[in-house]
Amino acid sequence: MEQTPKTRSPLRLTLLIVSLLGLSLTSIFLSRRTVHQIQQASASIYKDRLVPTAIIASLTSNIYQKRLLLEPHVLGGTKPGTNLSTLDRLNRRVDSLLTEFALTTLTPEEADQLTLLKKRLAAYNQLEAEITTKLVDQPEAQRVVFAGTGRTAFGQVAQTLTDLSTLQLTVGEQLLNESRGQTNYIYVLTTIQIGLVLVVGLSLFWRRF
Repeated sequence: MEQTPKTRSPLRLTLLIVSLLGLSLTSIFLSRRTVHQIQQASASIYKDRLVPTAIIASLTSNIYQKRLLLEPHVLGGTKPGTNLSTLDRLNRRVDSLLTEFALTTLTPEEADQLTLLKKRLAAYNQLEAEITTKLVDQPEAQRVVFAGTGRTAFGQVAQTLTDLSTLQLTVGEQLLNESRGQTNYIYVLTTIQIGLVLVVGLSLFWRRF
């Protein structure tokens, strides 16, 4: 009769250790999966946030250069000269950047803003073409379009670029918050792992002595 507790004791200890090791392995697996998710989030921050932000900066720079090229011609009364060829080059560069931006991962709000940007930029480019072609011999009409509807259209393009930049920051902050949450989750799992190791160690120590 006295042998039963001794027989059950090793069995219970074995089951306890196996259960603790199983929990430890499970927590390790969850930690590895969370680390993988953090790596994906980090890659997304670079590929889908930083790269598009750089594209927006280039777009903004090229579009402002387009506007500055017209100023001496329209307001200063100078002949366009090589400015028109430079303007064509900038227009091709802007189109290339828009295509590149469209290939990145966009949220629905960003896709809507990109569509709006293309629409507003097309309207501005039309006015720009009118100034440099149809009104080339009408300096007063050029100034009216440049300073009136041209200025309004350019302002709308600039505002849309600003809105796109703001969206990039907002989505980037969301990704960072997700990464912080996953990091905190790893801290909890590693604490559990340490606790399980200590319990297993104490169980073995208690069994031995």
